[in-house]
Amino acid sequence: MSEEFYAREVLKKKRKSTTFFIISGFLSIIVLNNLITLTNRLVNNRNIVSIGLIIVFGIMIYLLMERYLSVYIYKIGKDAIIFAKKSGNREHDILIVNLNQITNMKDLKAMEPNSEVRETYYFVYGDMENECKVCEFMKENKLYRFVFSPSERILRILDRKLGHHEHGRSIKKIQ
Repeated sequence: MSEEFYAREVLKKKRKSTTFFIISGFLSIIVLNNLITLTNRLVNNRNIVSIGLIIVFGIMIYLLMERYLSVYIYKIGKDAIIFAKKSGNREHDILIVNLNQITNMKDLKAMEPNSEVRETYYFVYGDMENECKVCEFMKENKLYRFVFSPSERILRILDRKLGHHEHGRSIKKIQ
């Protein structure tokens, strides 16, 4: 997307150490080797089982790497907020919400269960912190939510664009 952004922020998360990845890699190789060795005792289909094990371990390693090495990116454009995920050098947009579709923004603690919400998107890591916000938006006459942890800068820009003041209270217009 070639849109100019008012703000772009990478959500930082606690990184696992390189030692963690090295030890995990060696342990997974040892476990995989032992499982493949156990398949040698099979009379029939041992090659298929071994290939299946390699595929399953490959998928598991990919998912773990995706989880630990990817980061969320919040981008605010002229008329939209965009949530993207970055893995390595690749970045792809996950959710694009036009700012005029947002109906409500409040603290996560103030979020109440609502059976009308079709889906809630989470763009946070680990525990939901006190700084987390939830926004409700309408798309195709259906109510959706997203939860994110914006910085003060992102929050100020969103408040200004949404016409709010102090994170959710409407601005009283003076004539």
